[in-house]
Amino acid sequence: MKRVSNSLAFRLFFLILLISAVVFISLAYFIIRANRQHVMQEIILSARNTNEVLVRSMRQSMLLNRLEDVAHTIDALSSAPGVEAISIYNKKGSIIFSTNPQEIGQKANVKSEQCIVCHSSAKPLEVIPEDVRSRIFTSDKGYRVLGMLKSVRNEPSCAAPSCHPSPSEQKILGVLDSHFSLEEVDRSALSSRNLMIIYLLGAILVIELFAGLFILRLVHGRMVKLAEGPRELKRGNLDFSIPVKGNDELADLARSFNSMIASLKLAEDETELSRRMVQTAKMASIGRLATGIAHEINNPLAGILIFADILMRDLASINPQSSKDIQEIINQTMRCKEMVARLLEFSKQSVDQKFDYDMNSVVERSAEVLRHQAIFHNIEFAFDFQPDIPMMMGDPGQLQQVFINLLMNAAWAMNDRGKISVTSRFEPISEQVILEFTDSGPGISTEVISKVFEPFFTTKAPGEGTGLGLSIAYGIVRRHGGTISVGNNPGGGAVFTVTLPLKCPEKAIESEFSLES
Repeated sequence: MKRVSNSLAFRLFFLILLISAVVFISLAYFIIRANRQHVMQEIILSARNTNEVLVRSMRQSMLLNRLEDVAHTIDALSSAPGVEAISIYNKKGSIIFSTNPQEIGQKANVKSEQCIVCHSSAKPLEVIPEDVRSRIFTSDKGYRVLGMLKSVRNEPSCAAPSCHPSPSEQKILGVLDSHFSLEEVDRSALSSRNLMIIYLLGAILVIELFAGLFILRLVHGRMVKLAEGPRELKRGNLDFSIPVKGNDELADLARSFNSMIASLKLAEDETELSRRMVQTAKMASIGRLATGIAHEINNPLAGILIFADILMRDLASINPQSSKDIQEIINQTMRCKEMVARLLEFSKQSVDQKFDYDMNSVVERSAEVLRHQAIFHNIEFAFDFQPDIPMMMGDPGQLQQVFINLLMNAAWAMNDRGKISVTSRFEPISEQVILEFTDSGPGISTEVISKVFEPFFTTKAPGEGTGLGLSIAYGIVRRHGGTISVGNNPGGGAVFTVTLPLKCPEKAIESEFSLES
């Protein structure tokens, strides 16, 4: 979860969500507020017009002093939807008309909410200001009510000795107080607000959905690929490249990374080529030296053997103990001749004899030769051969020597206990057979892996190996036109890969470890 919250895509998504929420909530708030104010203004205007109509409709009845008609008019209007109550106060503050008969004759308190508007000072107002004519209060049932005041002004036509004094003496005859219920208005406003909130949430969700898909496809996926590049580079994978899509900044970054990888790979290839050239020059010098030494000591060794044999026969009857010592001289000399012969064998540049052979059979025979030896009693062989590999041409005897050497080295690396897997497959396009020898040992260290094919290099204890086995195997494979390489299996153990063509070339590729100039 922490990794997700720290990702750039999540932060961008959250930022868009936050901005969208703030913008839409603010917009909804101002729309609801403006709509509410507009509705209230319309209701107040309607209430004013209603009061104006009511006063005009009662004017004639009041002039004729038909009070019953005034009461009927008030009762008829009070039955209209939304009208809560209508009351008319006289100059003294007494209710003379009301939709509630019980209120008639009662005198209002000048401190009440409908009277304080005009009686807030010692002298009552003669004209009610527009901004204080309306008021909103809560009814006994809990919903809001709009109260609208309308002054009933004295007119010349109203002046009569028996009715009202002249307008100059009394300008206000009374006040009309109408109450209008806001319950339905508030319910409608609440419903509209809730509906707008639902639309608001839906709009935010839709925007975030498309924003999330956009970020996931065009930002997150590409950022993951960009982040994968340095990780692959850290693992040493210089064949990795980031897919480039579009012409934006992320695409430019991907192109820059791919260009850097290509430059690093070119530099590594140049470094490897230089290393191999230095190695080739070094091994050529070693080869020339070893070949010269082999030729130089071969004849003296032959002389030692001849004279040692003559000396042993002369002393056989005289001093038997001396004969045993001379036999040891002969044995050690023969060992030296065998080593010289192996050096000369390694320096050969071509295959002596060529035969048709089945590669899978050669590998099986090599394993069969070793299977009954003591060091292989606790070693399991696993073969996975492609059955339809075509017949090959070369020297199966020399190749068997290669395979036996690889199997012996694998057994030694596993301390005579483990599993050796051998696979074979045929590549029709290149007409090559690929063999892989995998053991379950500890593998080969980085310092050693570049030297395993060098002559005289060995990790065995003194006296246990000469360091020529893999060198000779390398030379045989090269004379057959193939390659041999070594690496470590990701699951553990070493892997030797031998690649051989179907037909051995007339002149083999010269080995960089050749012992001849």
